[in-house]
Amino acid sequence: MKKLFNNKKSIYNPFVYIAGEKALLTGMTVIILSAFVGNWSNTWLDGILDMHYGPPAPFTWHLAMGLINWLCLVLVLTPLAYILTDTRIRFVDLAGTLALARFPMLFAVLTGFFKAPARVSEDLLYRLLNVGEPVNVTAFDYGFTVLLGLLVILMIVWQVALSFNAYKMSANLSGTRAGISFSAGFVVAYIISKALIWWGQKLVI
Repeated sequence: MKKLFNNKKSIYNPFVYIAGEKALLTGMTVIILSAFVGNWSNTWLDGILDMHYGPPAPFTWHLAMGLINWLCLVLVLTPLAYILTDTRIRFVDLAGTLALARFPMLFAVLTGFFKAPARVSEDLLYRLLNVGEPVNVTAFDYGFTVLLGLLVILMIVWQVALSFNAYKMSANLSGTRAGISFSAGFVVAYIISKALIWWGQKLVI
């Protein structure tokens, strides 16, 4: 664990030092914390790559979204890993590291506590579509919203990099085989996660 925090490469590939049951437990903790923060800040992780500020919803729905995002990746990438690898792999390694790869989204949902993006969104709706009422919004609100948006994009990119390394390390794959299979699997998992969450939110809202 000490090496995990001392090695700079751990930022995008901590799975050299942590995997299996330990990664799964840590990853589940991250998913639960992200759901708690998302519930509190009305921030939806409504897709593997998505984060939006939305209406209030029960904690159980935020937790369900987190689990859907994780399970879609696990259930799509695991068969690919078993088919393509030439070595023995453990399901718990892949499931655990992919759960831990969701860690950056915990930082992303924290941005929901800031009110500037909501004010900017309301202002744009009024100015561009004549929807709603005039909003008292400042240049700082716009600048800060852009900054938060860049931070969220960075967290999403970081999550994708972590997910790729989790898959590559756990499946013992490398090169083109790892890159192409991960990219294809990730796209399929993303589409499934969006469809399931779109269907599920109709039952919640």
